[in-house]
Amino acid sequence: MGKKLMFSAGMDSYILKHVYKIPDRDCVFVHMGTKENEIELQKINKYFPRTQIIYMPVLNDFALPNYIIPFRNSFLVLITAQFGNDIYCAFTAGDTTRDKDFVFKAQMEGLLNYFAGIPEKVNISGPYTVTMPFKQLTKTEIVALYLKRKGTVEHLLTHSVSCYEAIDCGKCRSCLRKFIALKMNGYDTKNHFQNNPYLHLLEFLNESRKKGRGKEVQEIEKCLDCRA
Repeated sequence: MGKKLMFSAGMDSYILKHVYKIPDRDCVFVHMGTKENEIELQKINKYFPRTQIIYMPVLNDFALPNYIIPFRNSFLVLITAQFGNDIYCAFTAGDTTRDKDFVFKAQMEGLLNYFAGIPEKVNISGPYTVTMPFKQLTKTEIVALYLKRKGTVEHLLTHSVSCYEAIDCGKCRSCLRKFIALKMNGYDTKNHFQNNPYLHLLEFLNESRKKGRGKEVQEIEKCLDCRA
């Protein structure tokens, strides 16, 4: 069944879809019951109507105060594996949770291929791969790649959503990363957000330093230096 994209309509998965020319029918969206899922679903229904949609709202019952759903990407990979054996994930260099790293990739591939050893007990024949083409790139670098492949900032802002509050708040980690990535590519989009992202960059810088996000720290510092 080939390549399938774990798709959220977020900036990263939208860019991966564009760069690798993945059609809607090869995208899998899992509705986990979160507030942002409703906005994501609206985007998908409007712009990517042939996306495979799976409903698992119970996952949100396990969300932590920091919005993280433990083992979330394990569930998403396993669900996507019901549709294809080459699972594309839009993880980036700034992602530090363990279900987005190379150890996770190797262990999920091991698990999937362990089950694939009994063909009559899986929907899709193996071998399975978890592909992370953006894992060594920052969001700034993937936006640069998107623009190089004729993507537009207008479509990036209208067709994708990256906000924990689902309103382009301008102060959550997802909004700040989108803002920084666009700013570093020459586009100041502060007026797109509900709050001025510049007012929240210093706090985000301190958090990124503590987490050891080397490239991301450098980009935030540059963004602060060139603020308007």
